[in-house]
Amino acid sequence: MDIVFADNVETFVTPSLWSVHFDRALLFATLYRASTRAALTGHTMIASFTQPVGPCDPLSIFRVFSQQGLGECFFWEKPEDQRTFVGIGTATTIETSGTNCLNDATLACRSLQRDAVVGFAPGKLPTHVTGPILFGGFAFDPLRPATSLWDGFPDGLLILPRVLFSGGEKNAALTVNLRITATDDIEQLADEITVTILRLHTMVENLLTQSQPAPTSSHQLVVRDLLPAETWKSLVASAVQHIQQGAYQKVVLARAVAVTGEDAFAIDVLLQHLRESYPGAYVFAIQRGARYFVGATPERLVFAQDGQIRTMALAGSAPRGSTEQEDRRSGMELLNSEKNRREHAIVVNTVRSALENLCSSVQVSDTPHLLKLHNIQHLETPILGELLPGHGILEALHDLHPTPAVGGFPREAALAEIRAIEVLDRGWYAGPIGWIDKDGHGEFAVALRSGLIDDNKATLFAGCGIVADSEPDTEYAESRLKLKVMLRALQ
Repeated sequence: MDIVFADNVETFVTPSLWSVHFDRALLFATLYRASTRAALTGHTMIASFTQPVGPCDPLSIFRVFSQQGLGECFFWEKPEDQRTFVGIGTATTIETSGTNCLNDATLACRSLQRDAVVGFAPGKLPTHVTGPILFGGFAFDPLRPATSLWDGFPDGLLILPRVLFSGGEKNAALTVNLRITATDDIEQLADEITVTILRLHTMVENLLTQSQPAPTSSHQLVVRDLLPAETWKSLVASAVQHIQQGAYQKVVLARAVAVTGEDAFAIDVLLQHLRESYPGAYVFAIQRGARYFVGATPERLVFAQDGQIRTMALAGSAPRGSTEQEDRRSGMELLNSEKNRREHAIVVNTVRSALENLCSSVQVSDTPHLLKLHNIQHLETPILGELLPGHGILEALHDLHPTPAVGGFPREAALAEIRAIEVLDRGWYAGPIGWIDKDGHGEFAVALRSGLIDDNKATLFAGCGIVADSEPDTEYAESRLKLKVMLRALQ
């Protein structure tokens, strides 16, 4: 990976609500270096050019990107962490399949980073917003035959967007990524990029000067179980029987509902509802064709930065109380629940074992604490590891996913049971979704509390951890509680 610096000899700064600091000389130098390397190596190079921009509400950027017609969009934000990525279009993709999809993605990602030429103004931007940043996800189970429901969502997919907005309230940047060959007209490309950035700036400015009405609830929803409630409960009862017979200790069974609205669901409004109601969650959307996979998940799978890897164990659920006293009582019952503590301990021990293969040391909190969300609370245990040299985030995904929180324990026995009895194509539901940057840093969450949106139709998913003393009616009620996250946001 080459890094290009240039003097700011042709810089424009837009004096407006949303400022853009644009250095054409640096852009040209980045493209020229990529073209030169393409001539030397005989194959296409990636040029990644990043310039500072003023902070802006990422949903405003998402709305503008959606109107551009430059390609498919994605959105990633954890509101309380002030880390956001909004992308549009495709410079290149990494698409993998089968049981080796994560390992194949790791090799392809390293190759892409090695062949990238990165240009940015030194000292003006934090390193985590510069260079090629890929966003995407992976199927829950690549061995499960896919159906048409998830067309366009392969077993593994990482996208390098054509244009990426990244940052938070204090530092923000705009990155343009291109595939460059030795024969490209660099002057023409530089002119085209300049025009694109100015056009984006004008559209954002126009949006910011308009009065934006607050999202309102206007959808009357028709909700239908894809599998009748009693049938799903019978699957839970069957799984409990298998656990009691010693087949496995835990299995996570998912269910789905089909939702129809009066009009097409506005993805930006849906994201706004999710970010307001769940500021501690990862709010995401990824577009494939006319459909979006959207969610607000509370569960971090893995975060990697500066040689450290952070993850969590999240298992065990209870509803929030309608009063402070009731909420406190519900939380204490969850903390003291033998069933939930046993389910949680399985996840903690499995995650610790997985990280010990990649890390020189692993630190696990002594006891779980409560993670309180809008309508539900969970048991959570933070886990920290020191990565061994040569290991990265995608390798951690390979070892961690699926955790017992979304698959079961032991892993292979639980997955075999899910394939045998779960009448559902999970696709990317409960799979890893997130991003990775030029240095191998990144973050992936488990795609829970999510749904596939297609015009005025949606398929929403929820899962429950089944153990020896699980009760079908209780598990069904818990799944309904989890589905409310997306149902409320769609209204």
